[in-house]
Amino acid sequence: MTVLPSPESLFSGLAPRGIVTVAVSGGGDSLALLLLAHAWAQTSGATLHAVTVDHGLRPEAAAEAAFVAGMSEGLDIDHTTLGWEGIKPFSGIADAARRARYQLIEEFAQAIGSDLILTGHTADDQAETVYMRLMREAPGDHGSATSLGRGLAGIARTSLLPGGTMLARPLIGVSRRQLRAYLRSLPQSWIEDPTNEDTTYERVRVRAIIAAGPQLRARLIGLAGVMARMRAQLSREAAALLSRATTVRPGPVFLFDAGWARQRPEPVYHFALQVLIALAGGEEHLVARSRIAALAARLAGPATAKMTLGGAVIEKAGKSARIYREMRNMRSAQVEPGEKYVWDGRLEIVNRGRETVHVGPLSVVGLDRLEKQRARPIVARPRAALHSTAMVRAGRQVFLPQVESDDGRGPVAARITARAIEHYCADSDFPILEWIRALDIERKAFLLPRP
Repeated sequence: MTVLPSPESLFSGLAPRGIVTVAVSGGGDSLALLLLAHAWAQTSGATLHAVTVDHGLRPEAAAEAAFVAGMSEGLDIDHTTLGWEGIKPFSGIADAARRARYQLIEEFAQAIGSDLILTGHTADDQAETVYMRLMREAPGDHGSATSLGRGLAGIARTSLLPGGTMLARPLIGVSRRQLRAYLRSLPQSWIEDPTNEDTTYERVRVRAIIAAGPQLRARLIGLAGVMARMRAQLSREAAALLSRATTVRPGPVFLFDAGWARQRPEPVYHFALQVLIALAGGEEHLVARSRIAALAARLAGPATAKMTLGGAVIEKAGKSARIYREMRNMRSAQVEPGEKYVWDGRLEIVNRGRETVHVGPLSVVGLDRLEKQRARPIVARPRAALHSTAMVRAGRQVFLPQVESDDGRGPVAARITARAIEHYCADSDFPILEWIRALDIERKAFLLPRP
């Protein structure tokens, strides 16, 4: 049994500016996290706030939350129980519960001024995750896989939640056995979740498989480390390629020098295309790599071509490609004063005014009406990109944040985003995230003057 690393080592590199939110369920992993975080806080000066999510799925959950509250009180740590309200889905309950848990915790963290959330994921969680993803990456399933090897990087030590809050997993290199031994040495009891024995869950079945193979766990964790380094390298190279080969125009339209880019290594070129389609199309996940390979082949061909993929239109023009949002599956929304909203998975909007703003696609009819009102055309190429651009209406004012500049004086702040990259963004993908955020500087440069 290896010695548990010190709290200073486990939490190294984490420098919160505000309160630290600790997610605690009452299980052994999360209770160990709370105790270790408490020890770290004594030397780092961090202020902790424990949260427990009651999903409303098990009757004993309320008692478990009360147990955590009592333990937090003994450590002089504030504690809050968050409830998952509303109708629960009939299928995919585990994934829905996970998403709801992160959303509840992040919203609470932002409300109390917390910029860092800690969870108790362990090395065993890492091994189980890599095993499950490895099975999905198996031969014969390449058509549905997003990008070879990226998923095998497993669980990142740090990542960003959809609202931009940092999520850290300081115990990702520690085993459950180590944590249980630590708790027994105190001594400190914990709660065993009965779902951990329910073999209807894939993770429970995988846990049994790994336990039966003494060397399997170590190999899976080793694979995760190697693939995480490869994923980070791929992201760095793709970010450099995108910076060199991409220009943004009103719409937005992403002009991509495919002729130059295809001279780079194929995995880098293909990943860059995935990122651009995610930016233009706004879908939740990157498109499958088999579809990217087919797209790359058409872009390399001698003929002109126009394709749709991942919610985006890709037009070949010589050696370059124009990529923009296709005109379908877009919804309108209202954004209240002070609220931040990601529209269509590709535009982050902050309402900094005093009244509700409405956002939706400009559309063919809307473009025609707006140009008649102004008695002048809106110049963009291709013109079809204007049909899917965002139209923001605040009272009687109309703004096109992806086409025209308001010189920073309008009621809405907007920036380009990509839901498939930014939501749950792993630290290995931070180079791509930094490139996307840098696009906002370019966006301001390409915007047309607002009449």
